Amino acid sequence: MGFNKMTRPTHPPRLWSLEGYPGSGKSSFAAQMKSPMVVIDADHRFTEVLDVVDGDVFELSDIPADNVNPNTIKERLEEGMPGSGVRTIVVDSLTAIITPLVVQAMIDKEADTNLNLSAAFRTKALAMRQIQDAITRWGCDTLWIYHLQRARDNKANEIERTSISRTELARLKRSINLQLRIIHKDNDPDVRGIHVVWARRGRDNVTIWDDSGCWKGMPEKIEEMVYKGLTPEEQDQIEKSTPEVFSSPEHAISWACERGAFTEPERAGRFYEKVKKESKPTSAREMADAWVAAIEQREADMREREAAATEASDDAAF
Repeated sequence: MGFNKMTRPTHPPRLWSLEGYPGSGKSSFAAQMKSPMVVIDADHRFTEVLDVVDGDVFELSDIPADNVNPNTIKERLEEGMPGSGVRTIVVDSLTAIITPLVVQAMIDKEADTNLNLSAAFRTKALAMRQIQDAITRWGCDTLWIYHLQRARDNKANEIERTSISRTELARLKRSINLQLRIIHKDNDPDVRGIHVVWARRGRDNVTIWDDSGCWKGMPEKIEEMVYKGLTPEEQDQIEKSTPEVFSSPEHAISWACERGAFTEPERAGRFYEKVKKESKPTSAREMADAWVAAIEQREADMREREAAATEASDDAAF
């Protein structure tokens, strides 16, 4: 049997994440992705939107607990994906998978006063890697859903935050090419849209409003807005360029990891906070400038150390 000729797709694959508040329509949006789809229904609510899916939906497992267990998720996908014809894997939601691991890490830390926080969170980090590898290996479209929450900062001011940590979001960045957010126009709950927070190979910081009321055709509209008119060479340039402003701290952290300045988001995150504290930026642009400069200096120092180590090794050989 011969090989099929590889052709360039019209748009990059849909490797997307979607964030939004509870009840904002995240699962309804997922229903508009390409089918057949398999759903890791960790929130146990996807059956509520089955009627608006244009095609088949497969459940990962009819045992609810299987949908929140990283080991079982991996096993079920290995059993069911070959020959299934699945075009999209939906994780609904990552929040329900990761949050119990965070809680358990805190319990373990409290129970063992000699256990440092990094060790306590190691299981969570390994679980995130396991889930990502288990899902991305199949080469189909993916949609990672997680929640937004309202909280209070240390001055009791109301802030918005994601239900998974900055470190986990930085890890997730390596598996996606679009980060999407559900927003409402002028705080009107009846007028919603998708804001493109970040795009690896296209336009970001743009919003597409839902004029159908049910996300009809929204994935295609997003692709049109993000990629229309961009040549493959222009997309390559966008991917390789250094951002003038980072969309979020996790974007900055993942960017540094992808460049090879760090191997672990945790270390990059600590370095980010150090740079922020020392540079005292007054704007996102100033923080981006300080961060890029710090990473470039770190890379230069790494190259210098590598050159010195190579020279010492060569000298020892004589």
